[in-house]
Amino acid sequence: MTIKVIKNFLSESTHKNILSVVQADDVCWYKGQVLDSNTKDYQFSHTIYLDHNVTSPLFDVFKPLFRELQIVSFNRLRLNCNIRQNENRILGGFHIDIGDEKKQPHANLTTAIYYLNTTDGKTLIKDKNKVKEIECEANSVVIFPNTFEHTGTTHTDKPFRYVLNLNYFS
Repeated sequence: MTIKVIKNFLSESTHKNILSVVQADDVCWYKGQVLDSNTKDYQFSHTIYLDHNVTSPLFDVFKPLFRELQIVSFNRLRLNCNIRQNENRILGGFHIDIGDEKKQPHANLTTAIYYLNTTDGKTLIKDKNKVKEIECEANSVVIFPNTFEHTGTTHTDKPFRYVLNLNYFS
């Protein structure tokens, strides 16, 4: 598997419905470090699925996305919300999302990032020591093996950047 970007992934009405739910005032966002190893960068997140359990009432809102991705089983689903910064820079650092106790990536997992809104923030993904830059475009998704390191960048143009990070078996 390589890096795959799909634009206009869901119907416009489905995407708008998901975005309106995510942007609602009653969504609980939790402050945390972007990466455990980086104490400088923080973001807000909302975990939807973790440890074999649905952890959020937002799970059902994303079912059309799950169907399109042909997800067989989930590992982790997490919404991230980043706040506008004064400059574009790497946020957190390159990493894999899911690894074993020795921090080795689980090769049979797929990672996807679904972009809920358009910003000038980017996703950078390492593929064979080359870095591919992915634009943060609303209603697009990037899909890649869990073994590929990736990172986000900060954004400067909108108040918030919303992405759904998915780790799953297909």
